[in-house]
Amino acid sequence: MILCLMLVIAAAGIVFAARYMRTEYRSVSDHFGEYAVQANEGILAKDTKKKLKQSLYVPRKIDTSKKLIAFSFDDGPKRGNTERILEALDKQDFRASFFILGQNAKEYPDIVEKIYKSGNEVSGHSWSHPLLTKLSQGGIKEQQDKMNDAISKACGTTAVSFRPPYGGINDNVKQVIDGPLILWSVDTLDWKTRNAKNTEKVILEKAKDGDIVLMHDIHKQTVEAVENVLPILKEKGYEVCTVSELLEAKGVKAGKGDVVISAHQVN
Repeated sequence: MILCLMLVIAAAGIVFAARYMRTEYRSVSDHFGEYAVQANEGILAKDTKKKLKQSLYVPRKIDTSKKLIAFSFDDGPKRGNTERILEALDKQDFRASFFILGQNAKEYPDIVEKIYKSGNEVSGHSWSHPLLTKLSQGGIKEQQDKMNDAISKACGTTAVSFRPPYGGINDNVKQVIDGPLILWSVDTLDWKTRNAKNTEKVILEKAKDGDIVLMHDIHKQTVEAVENVLPILKEKGYEVCTVSELLEAKGVKAGKGDVVISAHQVN
């Protein structure tokens, strides 16, 4: 009886710390929540177990023995679409990177916060999607600063990484943007085909260990493709992760001005 009481008190302490003394992480997981619940099986009520899983906010460990693919989504968030992708990822215990437009972060701050709190990666894609190579250094900085301001107001942190619109990069972009520039190694062309089956086919036929897959969460067909393809990838032994998780797991160090194509190609 005393042991049961001690376990319940310990679990309550974890929930309190997670909610009121939260440490910020860029990539997180609820694995620890699952372990805590399993350890207290038969002691905690079902609704308490569910809340405990949702409250714990700890770093996610990546199984480096698995084949890793980073999913990335540009141009969002978009009401309805982005939430469905978050749910599909969570169902498989996967994560992804969302390259957000600042103007959309301003319009949908609650969705940006959901991305962040669910352990997915909040990254940046400029304020309004201009071709940065056509802008001055001042113009590029304004795009970055306005974007980061909107993201920070939404979730309390600036973008983890940056993807230039259209993949446009020159010396000015490299000099102004803080950190590496994240591109992609698999382009689903989902924006062009607007076909879920085609997007699924590209991912399943082309994506391999170490790849960064480009998609757009503003298209409903992309949402459908993600919902369908995630369980298939899991069955094939893949782990879908954020860009940061992929690079860390592969031991890749990327700094300011570096152009990241995949975990196997950094220019």
